[in-house]
Amino acid sequence: MRKKSLKLDNEQNEKQNKKRLRIIILFLMVIMVLVIIGGSFMTFNRFGTDLYKAFVYHFIGTSFLFAAGLTFFIFILYHVFLITVYNPQRIKKSSVIKFACGGLFTLIITISLLIFGGTEAKKSIQSMKDYENGEWQVEDVLVLDIYRGSRGHKGSFRSNIVLIDTDKGEMTLYFEDFLIYKGEKYRFTYLDAANTIIKVEKIID
Repeated sequence: MRKKSLKLDNEQNEKQNKKRLRIIILFLMVIMVLVIIGGSFMTFNRFGTDLYKAFVYHFIGTSFLFAAGLTFFIFILYHVFLITVYNPQRIKKSSVIKFACGGLFTLIITISLLIFGGTEAKKSIQSMKDYENGEWQVEDVLVLDIYRGSRGHKGSFRSNIVLIDTDKGEMTLYFEDFLIYKGEKYRFTYLDAANTIIKVEKIID
């Protein structure tokens, strides 16, 4: 009887392990697909010249990459839940407590990511609406710092997006028509929701 019971337990464990393996593969496939789609839209955005399309591509790309990150954290939470609640491998209580603490930390990160993603999505949608409706802000600003990313050599894969730190806060410029220099003043036409610059003018004293 004991041998039969052990055999049944082994068969059940094997089935459960196969089921968990299928779920792991499914999670990884979903994450990969989301990253590929998001990365593709971000790549298209690097070579674009239309500002509105840049808004749309950036929004779609970041949304898919955000979804990939969220899926990854859900994947971790699934395993933590499995270990702490079902404990199929009969892990010691001390180890279960450690996993539970790790799961709580992951849950906090996941909730924070959801809040951040929702806020950024609202800003992007509002920026697209403002751009369509011509609701722009025009101000003279002092450029404090500039980050153009890794521009590399001519013809290399690089981003057009420029991050500009000003006395009015950090702003984003998708296409730099002419070089902007730190410590100089410019007239920026920008969208207030996400501080996205749509036009830069030199101020002539």
